[in-house]
Amino acid sequence: MKVLVLCGGESAERVVSWASGDAVALWLGEAGHEATKYDPEAPGVLRSVHERMAPDAIGVAAPLPVAHGEYDATTLRGLLDALDRVRPDVVFPMLHGGRGEDGTLQAILDWVGIPYAGSKALACGLAMDKHHARLVFKVHGVPITDGFVVPFEHMADSEYVRRRISHNFGYPAVVKPQNGGSTVGLTKVYQPDDVAGALAAVSALGDQALIEAHFTGREIAAAVVADEAYPLVEIKPKSGHYDYANKYTSGRTDYVCPAEISPAESARIQTAALTAFRALGCSGFSRVDFLLGANGDFVCLELNTLPGMTQNSLVPKAARVKGEQPPELMQKILECALVSVPRTG
Repeated sequence: MKVLVLCGGESAERVVSWASGDAVALWLGEAGHEATKYDPEAPGVLRSVHERMAPDAIGVAAPLPVAHGEYDATTLRGLLDALDRVRPDVVFPMLHGGRGEDGTLQAILDWVGIPYAGSKALACGLAMDKHHARLVFKVHGVPITDGFVVPFEHMADSEYVRRRISHNFGYPAVVKPQNGGSTVGLTKVYQPDDVAGALAAVSALGDQALIEAHFTGREIAAAVVADEAYPLVEIKPKSGHYDYANKYTSGRTDYVCPAEISPAESARIQTAALTAFRALGCSGFSRVDFLLGANGDFVCLELNTLPGMTQNSLVPKAARVKGEQPPELMQKILECALVSVPRTG
């Protein structure tokens, strides 16, 4: 099959997206498919499987904030032109964050009638909006921390936010963008004086803040592929917390798969991951992130509809432990994309 891999884009996760696109295209080629890469922010430029897009080191420092703007006509025309030139049988989006993961791209592909890997537009939009995803999780019994959203009109009012944190659950707390990923813009606040800077980091992304109660626990990632929970991965940074640098720099984090937790804990988290996946209406593949407490309690942090597919990423790690090499994983994801024929007309 001809597969167009979309990577790069305009979000703060642009460089990570290049790395995912490079890996996915190579694996698709190994699976026997004809893959081409395209960055919507570089209109007209199609790249082969062997044209590397990402730099050698993508995790040295978190990217500068990028506030999401509207797609302009050039970007849209370029994307449609690339689709017309390649005439892919299926599109494989690897546009982490921004318009590539919030349902905008998926709606465009639905409109023009091209199958694509991953979840449909509504599921992507719900998952990207962490506040509304949390509401869905709560209704379906997936455990979450206490939290609240800071609306745009209060983003500059740090005193208002400090009062709400103190009243709702106290310190420490976690401040992060309501829409976003790769821990970009995330700050742990340990005292009221930390709040203003944390809000500023989110505002720089053009987003409003989600404030959550801090939960101490082991970081566990659950991949779901083709409606099946894969072996869990425990994430163990060698120093600090699982920030951008530790996430994307080789050697700075240990990954244990399958996670060394009890069979009962593993089963509960996998069940919760499947519940979250189905509750949002996801399809194809996703990654659901959890924290596991010392007493066996756990909370769901978020669901990613287009998780990273770099050489360090967690979904390929879980697949290998399950017995699937990355080309097999790509094949399974493509088959999910082709199960339903998109509506046209």
